[in-house]
Amino acid sequence: MTVQTFDANVLEMAPRLRAFLRRRVRDDATADDLTQDTLLKVYRSRAALREDTRLQAWLYRVPRTTLIDYYRRQKPTEELPAAIAAESRSELAAMRTAIAASRQRFLEELPEAYRKPVRLAEVEGLPLAKIALRMDLSLTAVKSRVRRGRQMLKARLQACCRFEFDRLGQVIGWERRKLLCCEQR
Repeated sequence: MTVQTFDANVLEMAPRLRAFLRRRVRDDATADDLTQDTLLKVYRSRAALREDTRLQAWLYRVPRTTLIDYYRRQKPTEELPAAIAAESRSELAAMRTAIAASRQRFLEELPEAYRKPVRLAEVEGLPLAKIALRMDLSLTAVKSRVRRGRQMLKARLQACCRFEFDRLGQVIGWERRKLLCCEQR
């Protein structure tokens, strides 16, 4: 595709890209800014277009990533509730320590067929292929046992506590379902 053809196609698509962005943001000014960012990215990365016939799909992928970047940069503007703001790093560390201790206790309660592969994978960090060699099992059997063992641990932890996670999957809050659950023994 020639540069002139590329430019003409992008200019033809620009209003549709702006409309696409506008439907996903709060106001016109933000949509205009994101459209400008999108068009800059399109022109800068024009060499990344591999198939000329896929121009429209490629063009819509750029504003999607621009939107993702935009929302990741957003900062909350409102104050945190006092109960949330009061949680300190030491409280979070204590919570994670208690959960880790419970996980270890629940790991010890797993049937032997699942306990050893899960311990080798989770605690010692061994790759599944090495676990298979060490235990003289097939790789498929090890994968299955580790997966099932992890599911058993998860079920035990979730029966014990209700967890809240951040967007990265880190535990940020919990509530005991049972009185003596998630306690170090």
